Amino acid sequence: MNRTSERTGTRALGAAFATLLDAPVQLASAVSGGLALRQPHGCEIPSPCWEPRLAGTCHLDLPPGSTATIRVHVSNCGWTRQVVGITATARLAAIVKLEPTTLIVEPQEQASFWVFVHLPDKVKPGELFSGALLVRGCMNHFARVTVRAAECASATCCDIQVQDCPDHIHHWYDHFYCPRPCRNASRTEAMQNG
Repeated sequence: MNRTSERTGTRALGAAFATLLDAPVQLASAVSGGLALRQPHGCEIPSPCWEPRLAGTCHLDLPPGSTATIRVHVSNCGWTRQVVGITATARLAAIVKLEPTTLIVEPQEQASFWVFVHLPDKVKPGELFSGALLVRGCMNHFARVTVRAAECASATCCDIQVQDCPDHIHHWYDHFYCPRPCRNASRTEAMQNG
């Protein structure tokens, strides 16, 4: 074997080796090119597990001195009885009356809270009151509420639906510190047995 054929053989072997090393890079760029054409699906980062879930929004326009009603309907879609409570936050808490503040909702049933919003007489048109209605049952939920003092009432009633369901699905974003069953299961079981 002469030197020319050795060099040719070495070059051929080197080219073949380079092709083998380059194949994964070409494959990866071909796959990523195809993936780049697709829309991302199911990869949105969710809210933290401890954060309440948004149940809805309510916007009310009320003249000073008037009253509006918000009905919060809570459906227990689990198979255990749930103790459900409701509270208001921020400036909203000063202008609402909650009836009742706590309910026991039987399995697969619905119960309603009535929230009466009364705007004081001294409020000036354009003034805003906002906050959240927090609903604590199997899971924590909240509804955003904004009340604007206006010359005329345009919206005086809201209905908010809360689906209070345990989440038994293990998601890709779950962590060991995110329990998904009802947070008060031991409390409701004690109520059922005692």
